[in-house]
Amino acid sequence: MDAPQPQPASPQAPNPPSTSFSNSTLSTTTAPAQKPEPIVLKPETICSLPAESFPDSNSTNNLTWRTLLSTSPPHLTPSSNMCAGLASCPPHTGQLSLHRHTQAEIYYITSGRGIVNIEGFQHEVSAGSVLFIPGDAEHGVVNRGEETLEWFYVFPTAGFGDIVYRFSGEEWW
Repeated sequence: MDAPQPQPASPQAPNPPSTSFSNSTLSTTTAPAQKPEPIVLKPETICSLPAESFPDSNSTNNLTWRTLLSTSPPHLTPSSNMCAGLASCPPHTGQLSLHRHTQAEIYYITSGRGIVNIEGFQHEVSAGSVLFIPGDAEHGVVNRGEETLEWFYVFPTAGFGDIVYRFSGEEWW
């Protein structure tokens, strides 16, 4: 008995037709498919973006970030369901306090060395390290090194404004 042969995937159904009335005449058209637009940010554009930080001056956070892709104002890039940016902790004193957020997160360390605490486990990181942080996992970053620690971060949500940081207030470094 021959094994069943795989069938080619059926093509996606076209967008459903839309119906409109004009001068008592029925007209039907098919809406064009919505494709995401590519986004390319050149280094000079990235450098010109304003650095952001947490507003609480009593916070133990000492870092800045530049949001690169986000549908949340003022960024408004058509990134549909992902947002990303670059974060930076200065030498010796840079830190992002222990916190959680609903969304998972990815870090790619672009320069420097530091320690990332995820759920109580400390991980030494350096340029080229990649970290996956599950949603709602408590995590934080510290830089006690001689150079700036920088990383590229990605969230699976359209806008950075969707991320709600919940800081624990605990020190771990």
